[in-house]
Amino acid sequence: MTNGPLPLVLEDYRRQIESIKARVTALAERLSEAEMRQRPSSTEWSPVEILDHLRVTVEQYLFAIDAALATAPKIGVADREPKYGWVWRLFLRTIEPPVKKRFRAPKAFEPGVQPGVAATLQAFLAAHDALIERIHRAAEYDLERVKVVSPGNSLLKPPLGCAILTMAAHGRRHLAQLQRSAGAELPGEGS
Repeated sequence: MTNGPLPLVLEDYRRQIESIKARVTALAERLSEAEMRQRPSSTEWSPVEILDHLRVTVEQYLFAIDAALATAPKIGVADREPKYGWVWRLFLRTIEPPVKKRFRAPKAFEPGVQPGVAATLQAFLAAHDALIERIHRAAEYDLERVKVVSPGNSLLKPPLGCAILTMAAHGRRHLAQLQRSAGAELPGEGS
């Protein structure tokens, strides 16, 4: 892991993850335990289930990123802007809000049993802190050439940087869902 400041591209990725953490924390602090557990309908997740889904997804990607970095050569400092192919740019656009198409979460990414809102929020934050640690580690690798096997579909092998951006886009997608589910405006909209 690099000890100095992150390259600009990775600093941007880190800021995106920090923003998601801050906005989710602010929302969770404003809602009661009952509001966090309330499902908007029988087919939609409650806010706490959404948090757990985000935690599970990030944790699964952490394992995939670790596996990719274990065999990838280090390149020094990844200081250039990566150029992801059109397929990956399109993939990221389909994940970003506003949501145009809903997808069913792969079984591996479904929320588990939440022990409580506070514990679920802590686990969510810990997973995202671990993702930030991987962003720091990624500074020594080629963000375009290192491939991460998607834990949701082993046929998908996004570049390392794109895998990190997928977690940020996925987080923003579900922040919008949290807002609808909780009937609350999220702090930091548009930032």
